[in-house]
Amino acid sequence: MINVYTEEDYAKSYMELLEILKYIPYEDVKKIPKEKLSYYEKNKDITYIYSYNPQLSFEEQTSKLTKILIANLYIDYWTTAEEQIQLKAQDKKELNDLEIEKKKKYPTEDLFSKKKKSSKIDTMVTSMTVVNQKGTFSRILYKIKKLFKLT
Repeated sequence: MINVYTEEDYAKSYMELLEILKYIPYEDVKKIPKEKLSYYEKNKDITYIYSYNPQLSFEEQTSKLTKILIANLYIDYWTTAEEQIQLKAQDKKELNDLEIEKKKKYPTEDLFSKKKKSSKIDTMVTSMTVVNQKGTFSRILYKIKKLFKLT
């Protein structure tokens, strides 16, 4: 399922991320470009108060979006070239598996044949329900002729 995040969600996650980065070794934080860190700093939600407790579980303390941001930092700046290749291969496999699952769930082979069948039924129903209606002027003219007994 695809999640849609608002600017407010991102601002809160930037605040969480910056707080968590305080607990990551400085050598690793230095690998993140200063522009990216300043972007997080500029766009964080200053009204959102967040404090990270290293004694508690990381999973319980962070939002899903913050986990995604940290994962992106990990992939982009903290992994080796070999790890990046492995992660990309794993992502590709997972996406392929999802695509296969979607194809099983929503087969496209029958898509047009089903539509043709239903259009034949629609045509039959439409042809059966054709009603021969006279226009307003014709009905008025008919009533006038009937009044004068011309019909």
